[in-house]
Amino acid sequence: MPSTLFLRWRWIGAWTLANMLLAWLIASRYVDYIEPSGLTQWAYLGLVFLGHVSLLVWLGALPLFVLAPIVRGRLMWLVGTIWASSLQLLLLLDTLVYDQYRFHLSGFILDLLLNAGGDVFSFSWVAISITLAGILAMLVLQGVLGRMLKKRGTRGASRIAFALTVLALLGVHGWHAWADAFYDQKITAMTRHFPLFYPATAKRFFIEQGWVDAQEVRDHVKLGASSQAGRGLNYPLAPLECRGSESPDNVMLVVVDALRHDMLNPTVMPNLYRYAQSPGWINASEHFSGGNSTKAGVFSLFYGLPVNYWDAFTASQQPPVLLDTLEAQDYRFKVLSSATLVSPAFDRNVFSGLDDVSLKPAEGEPWERDQQITDDWLAWISDREKFDGQSSGQRSGPGNGQRPFFGFLFFDAVHGYSSPPDYPRFTPYWETVNHLALGPDFDAEPYFNRYRTAAHYVDQLLGRVLDDLKARGLLENTAVVITADHGESFNEHGKNYWGHGSNYSREQVEVPLVMHLPGHSGGKIDFRTQHADIAPTLLEEVLGCEAAPARYTLGHNLTQGASAKDWMLSGSYMGYGILLPDRQVDVAPTGRFEVYDYQMQPLDAARPDPSTSQAVLKALSRFYR
Repeated sequence: MPSTLFLRWRWIGAWTLANMLLAWLIASRYVDYIEPSGLTQWAYLGLVFLGHVSLLVWLGALPLFVLAPIVRGRLMWLVGTIWASSLQLLLLLDTLVYDQYRFHLSGFILDLLLNAGGDVFSFSWVAISITLAGILAMLVLQGVLGRMLKKRGTRGASRIAFALTVLALLGVHGWHAWADAFYDQKITAMTRHFPLFYPATAKRFFIEQGWVDAQEVRDHVKLGASSQAGRGLNYPLAPLECRGSESPDNVMLVVVDALRHDMLNPTVMPNLYRYAQSPGWINASEHFSGGNSTKAGVFSLFYGLPVNYWDAFTASQQPPVLLDTLEAQDYRFKVLSSATLVSPAFDRNVFSGLDDVSLKPAEGEPWERDQQITDDWLAWISDREKFDGQSSGQRSGPGNGQRPFFGFLFFDAVHGYSSPPDYPRFTPYWETVNHLALGPDFDAEPYFNRYRTAAHYVDQLLGRVLDDLKARGLLENTAVVITADHGESFNEHGKNYWGHGSNYSREQVEVPLVMHLPGHSGGKIDFRTQHADIAPTLLEEVLGCEAAPARYTLGHNLTQGASAKDWMLSGSYMGYGILLPDRQVDVAPTGRFEVYDYQMQPLDAARPDPSTSQAVLKALSRFYR
């Protein structure tokens, strides 16, 4: 019996090796979108095929190895033929989907094909005939391979191939991690084109070990969009015409990490609430972040795009249109972050076009870091006025020798539930957080009060910043946007959801939006808005750009009224959600999707509307070539 089983395994191993070569052939279709040049890129590409593509084949063959002890003879040949054919056809279908949309096959798309194909995709009889012929050809090919290799076999070749796969896999992930740390676009730009490929990054680890000095590397590397790495992007779809004012307004963008919408009240955030209710200030009643994580939320804020574009923009180091326009209009930049900008890698997308950006965050506890960036900001704005010789109340602009500024502050204390030891607290208060104690029956109030205390502390810092602008007479000619990257859950619906990154409930994706736009009367916005609306609003209302948001964003100028579409996109660490007025569609990284209402009750019978699904697919592929 053992010797028979060994022979059967050797046969399956030989069959797997043949399918590995076939998978390489099919996957070579992705190379057309990579356009590698030079020995380095071809070598890396070879490791991707030998390591990652081969790994997918080995994983696909694993069920056959498991079935070998109980399935034998012709039945094993039949099962292997059908299984191998299905997987190879799935890979081929992925290349076709990628050719159409520039993203990979998922359960969401399969559901459209199976349940709404006629409404979304058009299939001619010729296409159907070719598809059926392809399926038949693949079955015949696999059947012949299975019969032929059972008779001949391969002595040890499959074991050598497996060992090479493991070595190549380690090599490709290590190579990518190192290339990512050194901003090597030639390598990092290649990875997104392969399905299920999530190469390693370890920049923070390299920095902690002292192997990489991120600031020195960034200062010596030419960032910004690479013509080669950016070939796959078509962003913006067309250039914007912007006519800068002779007296341009300053722009200030403040993001509070993990601040949910209901914290904007006179008890928790009295300073921000006071400004939100003041004349000339805009307060959005129902604003949604583009993500339930920092990565997705900040990316969507600057680009006005879903985080699904993250890999492409990061690999090409393509800055957002908003910051490109600010640079073109000679704005002075001050970027201050309490959290690191290298993980997530905002230094390689959002801020890649800026030369003078510090990658070293402030030190200490989150509340200390927030205090430090506040002090740094107040010192910078004071020095700026002294340097430029501007007196209080004077408008900035070329006419008086003053360059306008763009300020970015990123506060982290709310995310860290952090406040000074002697700071007044909401009670009862959870002194020592033990996440292992969290559960469906855990009393959330002390934990929530710790969170509210941190929000109150950050509000004091925001009050200092805004009051200082007002005292200097800068507020009247400074566009201010204050919002958050995502919200935070405290088991509101009894489903044991804590923190963020797990769903698209209002607690995790609805955030405050308080804005001041010079020249606008302000007031409350009573329709749904999203992060994608902020960039076009600033570009059109502050920077004098033409109204053409479709060229660079999924949003629109929120001063022009509600959006015509009833859906929004919000992302997570890897998957994304479709936010409808009464429900959310949670699309997992695997492509599996589930529909919930906003109380996190599953709607098992509900399915995405085909027209909405089609619009979402177009949105997710609009800015790819």
